Amino acid sequence: MTVPEYDVLIVGAGFSGLNALHRLRGRGLRAKVLESGGDVGGTWYWNRYPGARVDIESVEYSYAFSDELQQEWHWPERYAAQHDVLRYLRWVAEKLDLRRDIEFDCRVRSAAFDDRAGLWTLTVDDGEDAEPAQLRSRYCVMATGFLSAPKLPDIPGLDHFRGRLIHTGAWPHDDVDLGGRVGVIGTAASGVQVVQSVARTAERLTVFQRSASWAVPLQNEPMPEAYERFVKENYAEIRRLEHTTRGPGMVLVGKRVMLPETRGALDLSDEAREAAFEELWQAGGTHWGRIFRDLARKEEANDAVRGFLERKIRAVVKDPDVADLLVPDYRPFTRRPPGESGYYEAFNRDNVVLVDVKSDPIASCDADGVVLASGGRHPLDVLICATGFSGGAGAVLRMDVRGRDGLPLREHWAEGVRTHLGMMTTRFPNLFFINGHQSPCAHFSPPLLADYQSEFIGRLIEHLGDGGPPVEPRSDAEDAWSRHVDWVYEQTLIPQTDSWWMSRIAPGAKRQAVAYAGGFTEYRKWCERAADKQFQEFERRSGA
Repeated sequence: MTVPEYDVLIVGAGFSGLNALHRLRGRGLRAKVLESGGDVGGTWYWNRYPGARVDIESVEYSYAFSDELQQEWHWPERYAAQHDVLRYLRWVAEKLDLRRDIEFDCRVRSAAFDDRAGLWTLTVDDGEDAEPAQLRSRYCVMATGFLSAPKLPDIPGLDHFRGRLIHTGAWPHDDVDLGGRVGVIGTAASGVQVVQSVARTAERLTVFQRSASWAVPLQNEPMPEAYERFVKENYAEIRRLEHTTRGPGMVLVGKRVMLPETRGALDLSDEAREAAFEELWQAGGTHWGRIFRDLARKEEANDAVRGFLERKIRAVVKDPDVADLLVPDYRPFTRRPPGESGYYEAFNRDNVVLVDVKSDPIASCDADGVVLASGGRHPLDVLICATGFSGGAGAVLRMDVRGRDGLPLREHWAEGVRTHLGMMTTRFPNLFFINGHQSPCAHFSPPLLADYQSEFIGRLIEHLGDGGPPVEPRSDAEDAWSRHVDWVYEQTLIPQTDSWWMSRIAPGAKRQAVAYAGGFTEYRKWCERAADKQFQEFERRSGA
């Protein structure tokens, strides 16, 4: 049987994969997207749990490469719900005629580089009984997302539970009855959104919390007509600011657009600082750590914002003992802050119970529900695991990816992830990552980052031309970038806190920064320097 061959195979049909397909196809490359889901959307196809929505403003969390798309699309809310993000991506796919080059319900099991042929062979299956199929390409682009590999908690007996067991990152497409006894494990971003939503429907909601989160209000609302008109009239300048200023390019505060501060919170008097924090609280959004440059860098500034946020929590939560549990013991903005819309108010409801599993851990699950170390039992009809993902490269490492001489990517990264610019790694020629490990993925709008990286990858491929050996980064360039990514985090308070921002890719690997926190503007400078030097940081190497 003839193996289909392409110029580029792209894994994933979310924001990154669709962008890569559009960009690379536009350069005349024969491109194909392989998507495990039944439709476009990526993360937004699978994460359809109650309350799922973006925590970046809708007008920013969208494609910027086409003014026609920007002008035609209307976001119903300031922060888009999951179904609206999915509706947007479906619309884009139709508008740009992308579906003809996407294969759905197609899971990539392995990707292997052939040293002699200089080609990648991807093995896929469609979940049926048919034999796995193979496709080949010169280039392979992993657009698998940095939060797309769900992690279930390691709880003995979890598979014995007879009720409905669901992970937020793999929410079923059928209706889930959330009117009975519901348990939620995890109180980070997904958990916050689930809890505040399910609290309104469940007969009894039990929240199992190990670590509280510093959640800040989104202050979501229907899209203000005047604001949408202002953004559409000024999109070019707004996008320029997003690419050239530190942190987010804009923040909606009342009816004006506020740019990130160039000063620190400690530059203000106590009264002015309190007023600035209050303005941000009322405006809504999770961008606090980027508005003032010192909140995640100086302990005194962090202490100030911590005191403010703690007062806000205690002002909402009526039971002082519950409020004590909901006040985190780590520094604000050293983990990704969830955006909330009624989360703290949920704990004032009679049907919501908060269980502190730090002091009384979950010992096991049985057929009826959760059992605590103390012997306490919580019977449940539905158990929702909002327990996060293998961040960064987790989705890529779930595939069997092999580079030169059959080297497994898991082995190559056994001691920690190493990339150049978050887009390539040595010994894996012509393999690219978008929104991946060591890129600004966690600290910049993913659709905007995907657009820049897709364009950069296209330029590199064009530079290589039609023939010649495959390309990979030089090891010294990879070492320099990897050291720089870790160094940036080391200048902050972030390493003081355990989170997926600072984590290990596998047992035995070093604890390292998942994402580049130096700002997109600085990241872009590194990339453009590489391009200006005729991509000399990337070397062409002949195969065996």
